[in-house]
Amino acid sequence: MGLFDIVLLIIIAGFAMFGIWFGFIHTLGSLLGTAVGAFVATRYYMWLATWIINIIGWSEHTATVIAFAVVFLVANRIIGFLFWLVDRFFKPLTNLPFLASINRFLGLLLGVFEGMITLGLVFFVIQANPVNDKFMTWVDESVVVPYTLGAANVLMPLIPDALKEAQAQAQKIIDSLPQQ
Repeated sequence: MGLFDIVLLIIIAGFAMFGIWFGFIHTLGSLLGTAVGAFVATRYYMWLATWIINIIGWSEHTATVIAFAVVFLVANRIIGFLFWLVDRFFKPLTNLPFLASINRFLGLLLGVFEGMITLGLVFFVIQANPVNDKFMTWVDESVVVPYTLGAANVLMPLIPDALKEAQAQAQKIIDSLPQQ
């Protein structure tokens, strides 16, 4: 396990800590925001990527990854805000001693799951749009990435076939490269 994997585990632990801190309802909203973000991002990221390429002049792969992340985060945060409002409504119940512990524990579990799904979705997009050789080597050699991709399979029905095909083609190219 290398430094890249340790960084990924720290990110997942961060999601878990936020799950404990915010509790079940807020984290459920965040998880739902992840699903909605994936759904919206896979349908509208190319529009933003084209704009980034035309205005800023970044490469197609970099613009695609950045555009996907931006659309995903905006949609995710809108859903997260709505669930934050719901959480405020239920706050008196979730502060009761026994329910508070259950609320935080379920938030922890959902936080880990959300972190895995979010990273898996990021790596799904990155594998379909390789950004640079060094980073792709880290992704290919990672112990954690396959688990995140497995968790992200939950969202595969939301992802358009064109993006799935691009990811499959990128994987064929990566597999055909000589191993060091």
